[in-house]
Parts: sequence; C-alpha cells; structure tokens
Amino acid sequence: MDWSCDQLSERERYRLLVNTVLPRPIALVTTSDQQGRVNTAPFSFFNVMGSEPAVIALGLENDTQSADGLKDTTRNILVTGQFVVNLISAKMARAMNICGIAYPTGQAEHLQAGLDLAPSVQIQPPRIAQCPVQFECRLHTALDMGPLRHIVIGEILHLHCDDAILTPEGRIDIDAYDPIGRMHGSDWYVGLQGRFQSEKLSHPTGPQPTQP
Repeated sequence: MDWSCDQLSERERYRLLVNTVLPRPIALVTTSDQQGRVNTAPFSFFNVMGSEPAVIALGLENDTQSADGLKDTTRNILVTGQFVVNLISAKMARAMNICGIAYPTGQAEHLQAGLDLAPSVQIQPPRIAQCPVQFECRLHTALDMGPLRHIVIGEILHLHCDDAILTPEGRIDIDAYDPIGRMHGSDWYVGLQGRFQSEKLSHPTGPQPTQP
C-alpha cells in the first residue's frame, strides 16, 4: 500500500510517521525566557545530525492557541538562541512525562517533576541534574515550516556525561546509561530491557500547576 502525502490528513500522516520511524530518541529540552524563567519539555522529533560540527535537530510543534502561535520552547530558543538537550534514562520516564503536561507559561515543569537544575558552562539555560547526558546548544538555524511546525538546528557547544555512566577508559557504559526511546502510540517506550508503557499525563490526572 502507498499514499501521496498531500492526500492524507495531518493526523493520518502523523500516525504513519510515528509508528514507522522507531524508536525515536527523546530530548528533554530546557530553555529560559528573557526573565530567566526555565521551561522544560520533552520532544521525540529529535536526533543528532553530525559530529563535525556537532549538531542536533529538533522538530517543535507550534501552539495555535497562544498569542504568537508558538510553544514556550520554540519562543525561548528564537529569542535567546540557546537551549540544553538533556537525555534521559529509563528511570526518568515518568518525570519526563510530567514535563510534557501543558502547564501555563512561567510554570516550572521541573519542579512539578521533582527534578533539579544545574548551571550550564557556556550558555544561560540550566541543565537537568538527574539526566545522565546533557548538551549545551546554540541556535544555528530555525526553519518556519508553517503554522504547525518549526525545525531548530543547534550547534552543541558543551557536553556533559555523568561519571556513573563512564567506563574507566572514558567510554559510555550503555547499561549504566540505560537510555530509552519513544515507540508507537502515546505511551509506549523501549529500553535495554524491552518495551514498556509510561502513561502520557494531562490534567486532571497529572500534577496540577501551583499558584504563582
């Protein structure tokens, strides 16, 4: 069976893509706005694009309900030109999903998820301390793909790896790292131990925003 993309609805294209391009790595992205407020959000339209230079790409969904049509992550990257890609381990799956809840702008998702911040070395947005790997990134190119999507290409300026996931020779111990990837549907993931489910959270089942 085959399809012409222009004959499919957006939802049909989405389902075909996310159920065939598997598994997808997960970027837990931290950004900060001009007031220094930190936003944390997960994205699985993400991957590393090369090592010379070291670059990554993020596919960011827009928010047609916001005043400027952008989600906080996209807006912050476009304004500040900086962001951190934090890579998660299997034990962080629920915290990652909490960060995916649509909290109001200015609400600190990392606090709702019980995550701690650590200062970055070369950029302003902080890192997620519990994440075993973090990439400090500078915006290289932003592509406006229409009302529903931006694509961001970032140059990795600084890399952090938890000592606990390194061998004595300085290589990555994949078992200690225990990474996961996004699978089909809204709540399926895969790790070194196989597939598992982690519920996608939304109000009112997820943590509620605290009052400012």
